[in-house]
Amino acid sequence: MTTSHTVEIDRLAFGWPNMPRALLDIPRLQIETGGSLFLRGPSGSGKSTLLNLLSGVQGGYSGSISICGERLETLSAHRRDQLRADHIGLIFQQFNLLPWLSPIENVALACRFSKRRREKAKVSGGTVAKEAERLLRELGLGEVVESRRRTSSLSIGQQQRVAAARALIGNPELIIADEPTSALDSEHRDRFIDLLMAETRASGASLLFVSHDASLASHFDRTLELGATTGNSEEALTC
Repeated sequence: MTTSHTVEIDRLAFGWPNMPRALLDIPRLQIETGGSLFLRGPSGSGKSTLLNLLSGVQGGYSGSISICGERLETLSAHRRDQLRADHIGLIFQQFNLLPWLSPIENVALACRFSKRRREKAKVSGGTVAKEAERLLRELGLGEVVESRRRTSSLSIGQQQRVAAARALIGNPELIIADEPTSALDSEHRDRFIDLLMAETRASGASLLFVSHDASLASHFDRTLELGATTGNSEEALTC
């Protein structure tokens, strides 16, 4: 599955029942392969809804959303789930790690649901566990790997990098990061952004990064700001 644009949105509109106007109204949006987009906006502007639409979790929209050349609105629920597992790496705001597993086991979980990513991880690292370890070391967690600490004992910043490694393993085409730096101070935030950008560039992945922090926008190719009242983009964007 190849396409010059990892994400393509055409005339997307979405609104909740009984709302006076659409929450999202995006005429056109494209994220090129290897491109990066910074998405910001106040609470209630539709950021989380847009992420749910792009990942195939939320339906009920008009228009078209294509991920890696697949139009989500034409797919069954099972096929959308599989596309998400195969092609999208998610970094959640709360990380969603399993505290009783080791960091390596948490990273490897992404490959349990995707044969495609499992095989790509083996090509890169020899085994899924070795590729998980490599990513953790690249993200500055060599000490954590050596000490075999449990995930529950890690700091917030360390857990964040474990979550990033889980999203990156198996080279998914799209990384979606939802407010991943909200719990970090400025030093750790900037370090994390640099590491994430370096890893996505190395893998050729496209990156959609959501944050309230406008100071981070300069790291990305383009910025999309969702409005406080309309929640829409007023221009077509190609990233």
